[in-house]
Amino acid sequence: MIQGIGVARWAVWVWLCLTALLQREDLLHPVVALAAVAIALGWAALCTTLLAKRPELLVSPQIVITELALGWGLLVSDGWVFKPGHSFQHGQNLAGSWPLLAVLFGATALGPWWGGGLGAAVGTGRLFGALVNGVRDWPGDRVVSGVATIFFYAVGAHVWGFVTRRLREVENEVAMVHAREEVARTLHDGVLQTLALVERRTRSSDPELATVARRSDRELRAWLFHGNADEDDTDAGLAVQLRKAADRVSQSYDLPITVSVVDDGEQHLDPKAIAAIVGASGEALTNAAKHAEATRVVVFAEVDDEGAVFVSVRDDGRGFDAAEPTDRLGVEHSIRRRMSDAGGRSEIVSELTKGTEVRLWTT
Repeated sequence: MIQGIGVARWAVWVWLCLTALLQREDLLHPVVALAAVAIALGWAALCTTLLAKRPELLVSPQIVITELALGWGLLVSDGWVFKPGHSFQHGQNLAGSWPLLAVLFGATALGPWWGGGLGAAVGTGRLFGALVNGVRDWPGDRVVSGVATIFFYAVGAHVWGFVTRRLREVENEVAMVHAREEVARTLHDGVLQTLALVERRTRSSDPELATVARRSDRELRAWLFHGNADEDDTDAGLAVQLRKAADRVSQSYDLPITVSVVDDGEQHLDPKAIAAIVGASGEALTNAAKHAEATRVVVFAEVDDEGAVFVSVRDDGRGFDAAEPTDRLGVEHSIRRRMSDAGGRSEIVSELTKGTEVRLWTT
């Protein structure tokens, strides 16, 4: 879009030259008109050079403000260079479409709201140009014409900025899809085939390992090719997702897990909060099954009227020293950091031979 505006800028500059040439008999200050055309030429050349060598500078605040100021200045100079009475006539003005390109450029760089506001500011240049041209009588049609210019620039810039933002979002989404496809190609011939081989060769000798390999293969394929291993569960509530997480661990490790959820305020929950709670709880359940030698796990969850969540995952396993600085159970990354990133907190209470309780809160 910046490149397109750059090409249009040169076309408009040619139009400025033709306007000054064809209406030279009406010029009151031809030297000023020539200076305006020269300044526009220099600016177009500078922007073209930056586009080729330093494109990131084109969207810097200094460049954007200068572009908008030039558009406003051309609108005002139109009233200065022509003889009195030129404003609001049907002849071509010196500025041409340059101010419009300026506000579209600003909206591209700054977004729809800033673009709309600055577009309205640039549009006032037509009113100032009329005053410089000697207009003192302001009947209704002239007021409407001036206000329409301001409105058109503001709305046009806002819509252009909105479309530009959506295009950026789509571009990012496409880039993410391409990245995911690249990861899929990389993993398909390595990790996925390895998991399939492990599942096939341990189906009889080690059913538990085969089950874990099969589920890991399924979840990794779902993430790679569908974007979310639990895509079908993202709209489910906290109770449903906690029970599904518990069922997965229970089936994989043959561990009895009891889930109790008091969900009176669940309708207020943020999906990101649910995802963090379920992910951290799932990690706590997996740790209890894999490392704690637990024979039973109890999950209790409560949601208050404000949507704050408390979850307790308690097992009867061998426990560990919670004060010891270790990440051997994935505690730091999969529980504490996950809750912290979601704006919540976690606490782990454990003693050797007395089991472990993982407590999670969201606000």
